Amino acid sequence: MERKSYIAMKHDFLEATERQFAAGKYYMILYVSRGTSYFEMDGEMKLCSTEDVIILKPGEKSTMRFRGGRYQLQILELRVLPEFLRELSDEETKLEEGFGFVPFKVTVIHADSEASMLIKNIALKLSDMQEEENPYGQKLYEKNLISMLLILSLRACIGADRVHKSRKRRHIMMDDIFIYIREHLTEDLTLEQLEKEFFVSRYHICREFKRLTGQTPHAYIVKARLDLCRKYIEQGKAISEVYQLGGFGGYNHFFRAFKKEYGVTPMQYYKNLEIKE
Repeated sequence: MERKSYIAMKHDFLEATERQFAAGKYYMILYVSRGTSYFEMDGEMKLCSTEDVIILKPGEKSTMRFRGGRYQLQILELRVLPEFLRELSDEETKLEEGFGFVPFKVTVIHADSEASMLIKNIALKLSDMQEEENPYGQKLYEKNLISMLLILSLRACIGADRVHKSRKRRHIMMDDIFIYIREHLTEDLTLEQLEKEFFVSRYHICREFKRLTGQTPHAYIVKARLDLCRKYIEQGKAISEVYQLGGFGGYNHFFRAFKKEYGVTPMQYYKNLEIKE
């Protein structure tokens, strides 16, 4: 078995980055072993997170965009030449034909937990073996590991319930948006900005916000900022600086929103606190 028949490697990303994965002459399997990123699928950017498998056929490409953050992204990569797939196959299981079950040019598969753990462990072992010396039975060992990894990935592809899982991923994407809003609450937040940040249309964001919270994104952001301003008032900060600390662009907007939400003006709210004390 020639080493160039397959390539196994590990990619670790911590800083925000954009990376293109090109299959070339190989069949390529990318496994997200840790973290969350976006991959371009059929012209759209789709969220891929831990335990997801991305499959590319020869000649295909996919662009990955990682926003960075606290959690390191790790992607395990396996490339296998078509002739090596034929070498690994038998009369009953023809691996190259198995990739014909992959219905899209670039596919993301949400494997079950048991299969994902096996895929991760095997992919990690293969990537680490590139630097090992050749112990007894090394070639046969590698060959069997690759066969198992390919079969597990193709089984996950064939058996994936895409409708159920795509709904699950939308919930995860909205969770990311809620986290993003909390982390950037005092900055300028617009639908256009969220659309660009998450590669999802503003109409989808509005629809999901309404379904999950009963509010529009704007109303949700204003309410979150008011809660923050209220806490600042309770801490004794001056009203003249509270609205700026809370992310409101002007006092008049803050004043009207605060009175509508709490039924009193910011100054009345502050005075009521003094009376209680």
